[in-house]
Amino acid sequence: MSSSSEPPKAQSTLKMLVLSSQDELQVLKKELRCCFPESLKKMPPEISYFTQSCAVFYRLLGAYEQLVKDTDAIDWKQEFLLQGLQVGVYEMAQSLAAARGFSAKLLTKTQVFLLQNLLPLPAAVARSGSELKLSSLKTDHAALLNETWSVGGTEQSLQYLTRLIQCFPSSCLLDAGGCPISWILLDQFGCLTHAYTMPAHRGKGYIQVVIAVLAKELHSMGYPVYGDVLEDNTAMQKALKRMGAHFTNCFLFYDLYTPQPL
Repeated sequence: MSSSSEPPKAQSTLKMLVLSSQDELQVLKKELRCCFPESLKKMPPEISYFTQSCAVFYRLLGAYEQLVKDTDAIDWKQEFLLQGLQVGVYEMAQSLAAARGFSAKLLTKTQVFLLQNLLPLPAAVARSGSELKLSSLKTDHAALLNETWSVGGTEQSLQYLTRLIQCFPSSCLLDAGGCPISWILLDQFGCLTHAYTMPAHRGKGYIQVVIAVLAKELHSMGYPVYGDVLEDNTAMQKALKRMGAHFTNCFLFYDLYTPQPL
């Protein structure tokens, strides 16, 4: 991870420092928290970005530009997805991609939110129902999540979701038969992802319940709670605002880089 705040003046490439001690990691953690939420994430993975990704945080676009142009941090041999929050990253992505013989296409633009102080849920929402059970997701549920995910449906996405369930906290509501009807989980960056309620159970506030449960667990461990929502997903935005979510000025850009034919 590069923590350079400005492009080096005397070097043509960035120097990547390996943090090898707990003290160094604590300094980095403090630095990233001071820049929260802008320091949330940037990801330049391969096309199998579900399972392989790396992250970089910078303060100036020049540092990002030099990292991309003058190092091998990004593999330009194949199509890949990049996520970025900083202002101007998409415009710079266009020029950097063109110089490499790639095109950069904006897939989605989402708004970032933080859940710092949860508001009490209404009594009708807080009661999940006597026939329902709060739980965490199991790997057996990955197939259902893969079917309902907007970017799922492939073997790669199934493996990715399975790994998330195995490695990170999650929250769900199970029906009487033990099948999830509403859920939320974390991605590898600790970001809330794949918040979903089965169509037959919508309009009852279940998504707020599972988000609140996971948020409280993360807060108890000292982790920030954040996520992103599509600009046109007004229903989810309203549900989050009722929980006390703060929508920041940050937008998360998902850019697809594709090599152009010769």
